[in-house]
Amino acid sequence: MRRFLTLMVIPHNDDHVREFNLAMPVLWGAVAMVLVFVAAASYFVYGYYSRLGAEISYSDLQTENTELKEHLGVLTGRMSELSGRVRELNHTDARMRAFARTTEPSTDMDSDEMQAGDVTGIAWEIPVGYTPSRGYASLDQLAREAKLLQASFDSILTTVSEANQARRFIPSIFPVKGEGWYSSYFGYRTDPITGQRSFNNGIDIAGRRATPIIATADGIVDAAKHHKRLGHMVSIDHTNGLRTVYAHLEGHDSVRTGQKVYRGDEIGKMDRSGRTTAVHLHYAVILNNKAVDPLKYIIDNPSQSKLF
Repeated sequence: MRRFLTLMVIPHNDDHVREFNLAMPVLWGAVAMVLVFVAAASYFVYGYYSRLGAEISYSDLQTENTELKEHLGVLTGRMSELSGRVRELNHTDARMRAFARTTEPSTDMDSDEMQAGDVTGIAWEIPVGYTPSRGYASLDQLAREAKLLQASFDSILTTVSEANQARRFIPSIFPVKGEGWYSSYFGYRTDPITGQRSFNNGIDIAGRRATPIIATADGIVDAAKHHKRLGHMVSIDHTNGLRTVYAHLEGHDSVRTGQKVYRGDEIGKMDRSGRTTAVHLHYAVILNNKAVDPLKYIIDNPSQSKLF
């Protein structure tokens, strides 16, 4: 037997009473449909606002990420600039230490800090895949390097201050008075004449013929002669285990053996005498009868910007 639900509508003005008979299954079906509709509407409304919130959060994250990338770019640029400056200071330190003839300074740093001070073992360039944590580590290394350089410069300053007169006997200035540029460096190279690998015991500085060549430190001329391979050459003894050689000159009669010369005195002119292919000066520094890299000694070089 089917069950019905009767709904009666009674008007207030005594009009006919209306009755509506609804089968219970139909009524429950209608209620179920309403509930399904409400649930679906609630789901879609919730989904809409959830997506809207996610889009807003995503937009905020994109803005923040862009700002972080900009800050990271600035940090990366500053780190590159700072690391380049530290490398320059480290090279300057090596040349000043050769000039002052001092050993490495003793510090209270631990072994890790001392290793961090060695720029030859650190890749200071910002690597691909750079992350902030690695960046902070590099900044820490740069800070330790700067601390080590400060200690080194302090020790050099102390040494130079205590031996102000002795520094005039250290060959620390550029040997060419005027324009000149490096054409060959200290060490192994391809010989320009034979084409074979050979060792260059000094540096070669190219320039114009007759450009003045000057003594790089005070000393006594111990040789002024013509050499079969070096051409016209001058050798100066600086009385402290150091000797400098200037070769391929225009002549060797500007000075004489036994003559005392001072830093900056002209001792000859640039030419191409001897075994050479072009006008240049071959300049060598001899320490205790062993050739060393002259660039480690040259500090005062007014033409530095024109040399590379």
